[in-house]
Amino acid sequence: MEMKTTRIKKLENTLDEIYEHLKIVRKETITCLGNKDALHIIDFHANNWIDIVRWISSKYKREEQNIVYFQFSRLFKEIYWMQFLFHNGNYPMVYRTLRYILELISQAYFIDQKYPNLSLDEQIEKTKEIEEEVYAWNLVQSVLCNILTDEEINTNIKPLWNCLNKNVHPSAKQMNGVAIEDFSSLITDSFNEKLARDALCATNEIFDIVDIIIFKKFPRIKKLACEYEFIDEWEEYLPYTMKIIKEKSVENK
Repeated sequence: MEMKTTRIKKLENTLDEIYEHLKIVRKETITCLGNKDALHIIDFHANNWIDIVRWISSKYKREEQNIVYFQFSRLFKEIYWMQFLFHNGNYPMVYRTLRYILELISQAYFIDQKYPNLSLDEQIEKTKEIEEEVYAWNLVQSVLCNILTDEEINTNIKPLWNCLNKNVHPSAKQMNGVAIEDFSSLITDSFNEKLARDALCATNEIFDIVDIIIFKKFPRIKKLACEYEFIDEWEEYLPYTMKIIKEKSVENK
C-alpha cells in the first residue's frame, strides 16, 4: 500500500512538472488582459447560462423544455473548460469547442422544430437518425435562416463559421496566421494578446447565436431578461440576442 501511494505521488509530481509552464501563461493572460477580460468567459457567459437556465425553469414546465433545454443545460461544463483553455493560451481548442457548441444547439433546435410533439427520448432518437444527413453549415444555416436575415448570415455568421473550421480541420492558412502572430504557440502554449482577444470576440459571437436560439425557443423569458441587472453588458456583447429580446412576440403555447 505504501509503495502504491509513493508511485501515485511520484506520478502526480511528474504531471505537475509537465504542466508547470501553464501557470506562467495564465499569469501573463491575467496581467496583460486585466481581470475583466481574462475572466470574461466564465464571469459573463457562465453567469448568463445560470440565469437563463433559472428563467426557463421558472417559466416552462418540464415537459415543455425538451431537447433544446437539455442540450443547453450541458453547456456550463463547456464554458468552464473554455475558460481554462483560454487562460492557458490554447486558443485553437477554444474555437473547436465553440463550433461544437454552435452545432449542438442548432441540431437541438432543428429537431425540436421538426418534431415538437416527441418526448425528449424520442427527440434524441430522431437526432441519431438525421445527424449524418443534416450537419455542419447546412444545419446551422437551416436554423438561422428563420431567425436572422440572409445578409446577417452571409456577412457575419458564415465568415465566423469558416474561422471556426480553420481550427477544427487542418489548415495551412490558420497555421500561417498563428505563426505570424506567435510562432512558438504552434509548438507549445503561450499567451498572445491578439490571438486572445480574437478568441474572446469569437466566443461572444457564438454565444450571441446560441442565446438567440434559446430566446426564440423560450420567448416567455424575454421579460425576465429585460429586467436583468446586467442587461447593459448584453447590449455590448450580445447584439443579436438583444434584438430578439426586444421583439414583440407572442409566447409559446
